[in-house]
Amino acid sequence: MPPHDRLFKTILRAFFADLLRLVAPAVARQALLARITFLDKELLAGTGRREADLLARVPLRSGGSLLVHVEVEARARRPMPRRLRTYASRIQASYDGQVLSLVLYIQGGKPGVCWQELDGEVRAPEVTHFRYVTFGLAGCRAEDYLDRPEPLAWALAAVMDPGPLSRPELRLACLHRIGGAKLPAERRGLLEDFVDAYLPLTQEEEREYKMMDGGKEAKVMFMTWSERTRAEGFREGKKEGARETLRKVLLRQLRCRFGPLPEPVKRQIDEITSVPRLNGLLERVLTASSLQELGLIH
Repeated sequence: MPPHDRLFKTILRAFFADLLRLVAPAVARQALLARITFLDKELLAGTGRREADLLARVPLRSGGSLLVHVEVEARARRPMPRRLRTYASRIQASYDGQVLSLVLYIQGGKPGVCWQELDGEVRAPEVTHFRYVTFGLAGCRAEDYLDRPEPLAWALAAVMDPGPLSRPELRLACLHRIGGAKLPAERRGLLEDFVDAYLPLTQEEEREYKMMDGGKEAKVMFMTWSERTRAEGFREGKKEGARETLRKVLLRQLRCRFGPLPEPVKRQIDEITSVPRLNGLLERVLTASSLQELGLIH
């Protein structure tokens, strides 16, 4: 696994609005997300580390602002909540204002987004308690996040539970989702680099991935599956695996483009056995204006 600090800080900073939508949607709805600014983080002397991973000031529609502190941890550890509380106190003393504390666990912790509370020695309404948010990535279902509209979610899916997908299929799905998005090349590249770093494949998995998609070309637009399938003469079992992957990706792209799909459309796609036909639909789904234009509704 790559050094998580640099990679995560880079992608979270670039897609900070997405992060808020994923972990604190109620806060995101109240925020002016286009006006987020990042603050000096070198304020944690004496806490065992030199600076926070990310610290942002998020302006609110009602006036004022919220301080959002984010830490990224390779795995969940028992001391982390108390460290977060110490950080929050120092941040509040330095900048004044409410603090939202968030920790992302790459491994361990409760799956998904959870609000947590750190209790002290006294449990009483009169005594304040420290609240924070955890985001346990590994326990989330990758398919759920691939279906979300936030580009950050498609990259984070690479470290989540692949469920019924193989690792090559998950990598393909992540990169296809990113490749089909209307994003500036630099931002798309950040997401792709994250997937490459956090979903490395073994030699055998790499061969399977190339058989499904052609590897490097997958990062561009994923339009050459049928040609590579014919060129490499896959066995029938491999062909069926490629067809099933194509169907899954096509259904996901159709839902993202047109919303919930009618049952007749789902059945029609399930019955397609031609790899070129599936590939052709994938090529056209990004530009088609309707299911009728794709020939899926008559």
